[in-house]
Amino acid sequence: MDVLTEALRSVQLRSQIYGRLELKAPWGMRVDAHDVTRFYAVSRGGCLLEAGGRRLTLAPGDVVLLRARLPHVLRDRPGSRAASPEEVYAQRGGRCGGIVHYGGDGAPTTIVAGGLHFSDTRLNPLVSSLPELIHVQGDGGVGTRWLESTLQFVAAEMDAEMPGYELVAGRLADVLFVQALRTYVAGVACEQASWLRALWDPTLGVALQRMHERPADAWTVESLARAAGVSRSAFAARFKGALGVPPLEYLTRWRMHRAAEMLADGAARTAEVASAVGYETDGAFVKAFKRHTGETPGAYRRKARAGADR
Repeated sequence: MDVLTEALRSVQLRSQIYGRLELKAPWGMRVDAHDVTRFYAVSRGGCLLEAGGRRLTLAPGDVVLLRARLPHVLRDRPGSRAASPEEVYAQRGGRCGGIVHYGGDGAPTTIVAGGLHFSDTRLNPLVSSLPELIHVQGDGGVGTRWLESTLQFVAAEMDAEMPGYELVAGRLADVLFVQALRTYVAGVACEQASWLRALWDPTLGVALQRMHERPADAWTVESLARAAGVSRSAFAARFKGALGVPPLEYLTRWRMHRAAEMLADGAARTAEVASAVGYETDGAFVKAFKRHTGETPGAYRRKARAGADR
């Protein structure tokens, strides 16, 4: 399993389509801060997005991802009144989903809107590396053609509203998210230090793959450098430059993330979890886990079970 797939699996990504917005000028929508990563994909027309002190022009084929708790405004042009989502979705009784019509009688714009829910975020490198805003422009190239095709499928599912369309559209939104990440990292992100950039680095990608596949191994900086095919010093400098932390600190964080997953599942004993993530003694594991999560393994397990029972 590749590193991105493993990271996505471990956060238990669940996508939801909020609706296909059929908008006519003048229109605007104001979204306050929420604990959900949101995305918008423009399939017709265009609009302005205001978020984080930036103003972007979105065109057909563009996809934008907005990290959780980032307030933003979408509108057809500067000065158009921005309504609340409840007002925009009023025709559906304020409920998300399906096709939503809103606005005046001017130029049309079609936007597929949705949210990305991550169930486990504290120690997952994917979520922490997401920038505040990702804007993928649909202006050509293989990556954007894939995005455009997926967007067309999503729009078609929303249009048909056949039984199960919300499930199908949600799965397609998962694909849309991964493709947007790929296109983003291959483009503007290539010069920015981040976990996402490191995945596409031919040297660092190998080391990340080894750590994610075999977290229990007794990895050292030397052994990781050998796996990556470079010297120890070059590997250590390159790794910290790209991810912001030394290799073994990253390894510990990933081990704690995997341990948290196993504890939440509830099937493995603490000693088994400790062994699975590379600790020879329960005491050393408990100390490391508490340092990274603020809780003992037992307390974490009980809290996870209580949450699952609600």
